[in-house]
Amino acid sequence: MSVAAARHVDVGVERECPACGGRSFRDWHIAHGLSMHTCQSCGLILSSLLRRYAKLGQYENVDLPAYMSSVGAVRDEQSLKILSIVRPYARQGARVLDIGCGFGSFLQRARQAGYAVAGVEPDAHACAGACEVLGEGVVCNGTLQQVKLASGSADVVATLDVLEHVPLADHATFARAIADVLAPGGIWVIKVPSTDGLYYHASAMLARVVPRVGAVFMHRLWQTDYEWPHMVYFNRSTLQAWLHRHGFTMIGSTYLLEVPLRNIIDRLTHDGDISRWQAYLLVPAVLLINAIEWLRRRSDALVVVARRR
Repeated sequence: MSVAAARHVDVGVERECPACGGRSFRDWHIAHGLSMHTCQSCGLILSSLLRRYAKLGQYENVDLPAYMSSVGAVRDEQSLKILSIVRPYARQGARVLDIGCGFGSFLQRARQAGYAVAGVEPDAHACAGACEVLGEGVVCNGTLQQVKLASGSADVVATLDVLEHVPLADHATFARAIADVLAPGGIWVIKVPSTDGLYYHASAMLARVVPRVGAVFMHRLWQTDYEWPHMVYFNRSTLQAWLHRHGFTMIGSTYLLEVPLRNIIDRLTHDGDISRWQAYLLVPAVLLINAIEWLRRRSDALVVVARRR
C-alpha cells in the first residue's frame, strides 16, 4: 500500500512538547505509517501515524477469550496492586471514578475493597461488558469530554492505560477535566506504558537493527491500527514534568510487571500479528527481560499518584 493510500491519524506533530513546552524534536521514521519525535529538552516521545488499514475498534481484531485470559488477567492482578497504592490516600467509602475503565476489573476490585465506584468507557463493547459485571448505570459510554461529570464528584480518579491515547491537542483540556472532577484533596492514579522498561528499548533496537522484525513490535507498542492509538510515550521523568505543567504534583510512583510468563503465549498472540510458534521462540527473551527488570526495579508499566497543586 502506498503512503498516499494510508489513512492519516495525526497530521504532523504538535511542535510544542506537552510536558515541558520544548520545540525541538529528534525525528525517527520507524516504518510505513509510524514515526517518532523525541523532545530534545525532556525526552518525551510523540508519534505521528498513518493508518495502514481502516481503523479498528479497540477490541475488534482481538480474540476476546485470549485477551481476557492474557491482558485481562494481568489487568485484574494489577488492579489489586494499584488499590494497595490508593489505600493510604483514600478512606473506605471514598468515591472512585475510573476513566477508560475497559471491562471494569479495577472498579470491581475497588467495590470489593469498600469504595463507591463509577466509570466512563468510550468503547461500546467494553462498556457493555463492564455493565454486566458492575450493574447498569455504574459505567457511562463515552469519553471524559462527552460524559458530563459533576465538579468535585470523585475522591480518586483512575486513568489506567488511558493518558497515552489522548490526542496531543487535548492534553490540557483533559488535565483540566480531571482537576475539575476531583474533590479537594483527591488523588489522580495514572498508569501508562513507559520507556523506562526494557521491552520498549528492545523493540526500538530491533527496529534499527532488523527493521522488518522490529517494526512489528513497534506498531504493536504504539497500537497504530486501533481506534485510539498511542500518541505519546512517557517515562517517570517526563510524566512528572507533564503533571507539573498541568497543575499536579506527583506524590508517589511504582512499576508493575507487565508481561508475566504464565500467560505469555496468549499475550503475544492475541493481536494476531505474532504466531504461536513465534511466541514460543520469544519465551526465553521474555524470561531474561523479566529477570533484568526485577533487578532494575523498573518495567514498561508505570503507575503514579498525583494531587492538584
